[in-house]
Amino acid sequence: MQEFGENITVDQRDAISIISISNNLGYETADDLREAYNQIETAKKIVIDLGQVTITTSRGMATLLSVIIEGEEKDQEFCLCNVSEPCMVIIDAMNILEYVEGLEIFDNLEEGIKHFS
Repeated sequence: MQEFGENITVDQRDAISIISISNNLGYETADDLREAYNQIETAKKIVIDLGQVTITTSRGMATLLSVIIEGEEKDQEFCLCNVSEPCMVIIDAMNILEYVEGLEIFDNLEEGIKHFS
């Protein structure tokens, strides 16, 4: 498992990369998220676990959206799991699901992994 800053980890399960975000998805964490994505940018299947996020900002969510859109241009597949209430509020407010065709949201990490298995 690799760590990026205080709030981002990247793990691997078979051919699936898992980015886990905890605590704060804000200004500094957005930069760490970008760095983590750059380390796995050749991965084809990426699960983003938002279950431990307690605080989020529009910049953090905008970076998340940017990573997903860039990845889709490289034929990567993404799904979100464990989406916390603070994240869902911003996902809805920013209409993120309208920008990313086929982005799935799952209740837990295992469902996200199963989706790609």
